[in-house]
Amino acid sequence: MATLVLTVVGGIVGGPVGAAIGAAIGQQADAAIFRPKGREGPRLADLKVQASTYGQQIPQLFGTMRVAGSVIWATDLIERRSKRGGGKGRASVTEYSYAVSLAVALSSRPIRAIRRIWADGNLLRGASGGFQQRCTFRWHDGGEDQPADPLIASALGPASVSGFRGIAYAVFEELELGAFGNRIPSLTFEVEADAGAIDAGLVGDTLFGEAGRCLGGTRFVGYAASGDRLREALAPLFDADAVRLASDPGGWRLAPADSPRAPVPLADFREARREEAARDRIERRRAPLADVPGSIRLRHYDRERDYQLGQQTGPVAGGGAAEQRIDLPAVLSAAAARALAQRLAAATADGRESCVWRMDLAALALPVGAVAIAGDGGRWRIAARTVRDTQVEVELRRHQPLDLDMLPADSGAPVRAPDWPEATALVCAFDLPSLGPAAAAAPQVVIAGAGSNAGWRGADTWFVPMPDAAPMPLGTLRPAAALGVLAEPLAPGGALLFDDAGAAIVTLIDPAMELEAVSDALLLGGANRAMIGDELVQFGGAEPLAPGRWRLTRMLRGRAGTESAAAHAAGTPFLLLDDPALLPIPADHGEWVAGGGARLQWAAWNDTSLSDLPVPADLRALRPLAPVHGRVRHDGEGGLAIGWTRRSRADGGWRDHVDLPLGETRELYRVSVEPTVAGIGPWDLEVPTLRLAAADVAALAPGSLIAIRQIGDVLSSAPLLLTLK
Repeated sequence: MATLVLTVVGGIVGGPVGAAIGAAIGQQADAAIFRPKGREGPRLADLKVQASTYGQQIPQLFGTMRVAGSVIWATDLIERRSKRGGGKGRASVTEYSYAVSLAVALSSRPIRAIRRIWADGNLLRGASGGFQQRCTFRWHDGGEDQPADPLIASALGPASVSGFRGIAYAVFEELELGAFGNRIPSLTFEVEADAGAIDAGLVGDTLFGEAGRCLGGTRFVGYAASGDRLREALAPLFDADAVRLASDPGGWRLAPADSPRAPVPLADFREARREEAARDRIERRRAPLADVPGSIRLRHYDRERDYQLGQQTGPVAGGGAAEQRIDLPAVLSAAAARALAQRLAAATADGRESCVWRMDLAALALPVGAVAIAGDGGRWRIAARTVRDTQVEVELRRHQPLDLDMLPADSGAPVRAPDWPEATALVCAFDLPSLGPAAAAAPQVVIAGAGSNAGWRGADTWFVPMPDAAPMPLGTLRPAAALGVLAEPLAPGGALLFDDAGAAIVTLIDPAMELEAVSDALLLGGANRAMIGDELVQFGGAEPLAPGRWRLTRMLRGRAGTESAAAHAAGTPFLLLDDPALLPIPADHGEWVAGGGARLQWAAWNDTSLSDLPVPADLRALRPLAPVHGRVRHDGEGGLAIGWTRRSRADGGWRDHVDLPLGETRELYRVSVEPTVAGIGPWDLEVPTLRLAAADVAALAPGSLIAIRQIGDVLSSAPLLLTLK
């Protein structure tokens, strides 16, 4: 268009000379405006961004790759509503959660496995196969006989569903979206299509559908072939691998230009077997050095960085200022990518010089793509042959790749999401004494759970009130509590003094968990409370012996009336109560807990296998503490005056010279003689004193004991035993 316009304008202004000048300027303008676009290969970002566009290409994967894929089916958001709280004048809370089911196409070539999965860049599924969010997952390998997915078939109907044969795809069933802002996250998958490394030969033979047609020189961890034509799918890999079209007696094939083959002299392909003369070279061309780029920048996927984009640069000796960027949709290590970039940079000048030689018909036997030695002794690559009458014109391109010292490279410091192996879970239930400032009105049973590493995602729990009853959901145990077991037996200890003689050796289930030593002031203020079996203790010293193994010293034993005369065996559960990650059984389940037949069911996060354990029914929070400071005195008349001091379950601390609240609606004691004697006791008393007459004392056998129990609103305390005779 510019040529026509400027020719007319130039003719009007300057006549024929002006028209010629206008035409020349117009041709340059048209060449700049209508210049054809350069060829663009597949872009690396295409494999990183998930899409659901109609007509979106699904690449053929080779080796092991990380791809986003295309969403080929999805449901609407699935809304769930849960209500908690309420009753007895309290407001209830309604919570909503959302999930989605979807299918993602990954490869238009069969695959062998799906390894890790990322959601919004964070690991959704680790190498161990465990998921970080609740869902049901399955995948189809892309075979030509694969059946339709049952979930899609149930949603669309058997007559309307496709099996997506020839397409490898993954299916998520009810993937919870709470961690992703209640939206579908961007998913990427580590897909294994072939075992081990691959090369251009495997890719080319697979796409051509003919084995042995292609050879490759560079080994890749993975490759994604895509494009509108076969050439576009192969071009990035073959360009990087310097693959050329070559001929031999078996036909045409693709092979690396520097494949090991001895150069052939051109003189061997002349009928007269004469040396080439200068007159035989009819044409010679040399591209300007300024057209050679100054460096080659190779972009690729770096496996050491979880398949993120990486780039390596190779300088071109004698090149210009321009930089040539090559996007290679393949997985390489940093060192392999650096070596490839340097090799490509060294071979950039290869082919800059070309010439045409005139030869006889014997030159038809020259293999195209092979390296030949011309008359000047230089090495040339045979690019093409043209037959003209009885002569053959052979086009040669200079073959002079430079030898460079390959420099080492690394990927830098990768930032990876932690990939924890599947954790072993431990869940325990503990019956706590009354710990609050007021006496407990219901059993205080808490559930604690933890895993063997920081990747533990919690456990779902259910309360089963009686055999054959329907389970009642309690909630999810998460995060992990400081939970473990005794590694060695622990002897009984006194409840009135610091226990500096004994020590508890504890093994926590997660070796990364830590315990902390505290001062005596903090200890007396209630710090470092822990349950060892059914005994409440406190510890002031915590010494690490090994990862996850601790020695606890400076202990206060039998706190809140949990004195025990029996030793704790190795394997007894240990729980740090200061940890907030405890799940209490609701107070309205107290009647079932008191019945003694309740059980707890739990399942690890995103697991369907159930485990159960009994719910402890000792009701320690409702049991009064045993009386203390028992006194037996003679009254001087042959009788005995017996006294004691009550304790309160409303406050488990030490209070000198302070009368604590009773913690019960009444003060009542049951006093009995052991062994029993007819006619003597038992007595129900409202005051902490008892007088035995001389006749009653005389009727007692030697070694008789008197047992004093405080009667609470629900239960009675353990006995205080005093020797009478």
